[in-house]
Amino acid sequence: MKVKNLMKGKRGLYGFMAGVLALLLLFACLPACAPAAEEEGPVAEESAYEKYVSSLPDDCFPVPQDCFDQAIEEGVVNVWNWAEWFPESYYSDFTEEFGIKVVFDSFGDYEEMTAKFKLNPNTPYDVVLPGTRAHAQLIDMGIWQELNHDWLPNVNAYQTKDMESVWVEEFGPEGFRYGVPLDMGFTAYTYNVKYIDDPRLPSWSVLLEPKEEYWGRFTMLNSVFDCVGAALQYLGYSLNSDDESELMEAKALLFEQKPKVMAWDSAPRRMMLEEETWMCQGWTGDAWYWHLDDANLTCVLPTEGTRVATDGYAIPIGSTHVAAAHLFINYAMRPYVEGALVEEIGFAPVHSTALEYVTNEELSKWPGMTYPEGYLGKCSVIKPSAYEVGSIGEELRTAIWEELKA
Repeated sequence: MKVKNLMKGKRGLYGFMAGVLALLLLFACLPACAPAAEEEGPVAEESAYEKYVSSLPDDCFPVPQDCFDQAIEEGVVNVWNWAEWFPESYYSDFTEEFGIKVVFDSFGDYEEMTAKFKLNPNTPYDVVLPGTRAHAQLIDMGIWQELNHDWLPNVNAYQTKDMESVWVEEFGPEGFRYGVPLDMGFTAYTYNVKYIDDPRLPSWSVLLEPKEEYWGRFTMLNSVFDCVGAALQYLGYSLNSDDESELMEAKALLFEQKPKVMAWDSAPRRMMLEEETWMCQGWTGDAWYWHLDDANLTCVLPTEGTRVATDGYAIPIGSTHVAAAHLFINYAMRPYVEGALVEEIGFAPVHSTALEYVTNEELSKWPGMTYPEGYLGKCSVIKPSAYEVGSIGEELRTAIWEELKA
């Protein structure tokens, strides 16, 4: 009995041990199980604003999200500018990036622009590019609305100190409230190096007191402000002088020059290229394009100083797409966009880094693109004292011009 019970116990023990071994082998053959992973939700898509921000080069600054979202919702921006001045890509690239349609309209001169706003102050343009006189007049008329500079980070980052001083001289401290500058140009003169070799270069005297061999071979701008202004500056007076004795000195100088001038012409390109004329008063940007057609044509900034003028962006009170207008202006002031525009229009940027994106080395050194330190201090914009209807300066200039052109 004891033997049987012992055997029975052993068989039970062996059986139990065999069962344990079988279970161990079974678990050993099963694949290892990793800890249960937490369930992941769907990956959040990048928002349109985040895509915009992440796509920008390091030196470009985004508008705030409220401006961006509102601009996308508006979906259109109406731009009023000079005809055939800016390249089509300036507008189409903006549309491609943001999906905002640019509706373009053009004006022929400043008088057309101001007349349209006089007739309807709420004309529904969103971005307008007025020049100096028109911008000042339209500020006085209350046509521009105040800009939101929080929505213009590229303007805030890259506006040059030189341009700030010119802009404030033009429009006073409130100038930046109602517009921001885009480019800057100088009244200068262009000459053909084949025919003009004068030790007085680059003084205004070469044009205003020309050598006999230049008689009948040069033109002046068809502009009272530029002709009288050049004479005043050559004589050491302010371009905006309303002093009668100073203006009479300028008149005498221009009347002495009159029989020697071929014409008063603001677009003498053909005559310069065909060598009918050898020299002309004109704008630095225009001179660059003549130089591309004839390398003998070059440009100089007058020693005595000259007129400087700007183009800028403004948003009228009739704008119905204000956020899109700010987005467009901020886009336009990206360094590479401003650099590409400079190459197209030939006028100097008002942007502190845009010249780094100008690929044409000769253009980057062209007069007006660069100028001697302190030169802007010799230059001036046209102020209301010279052009405001009814002012002494305007009346005297008008009388001089009418007599000179008679």
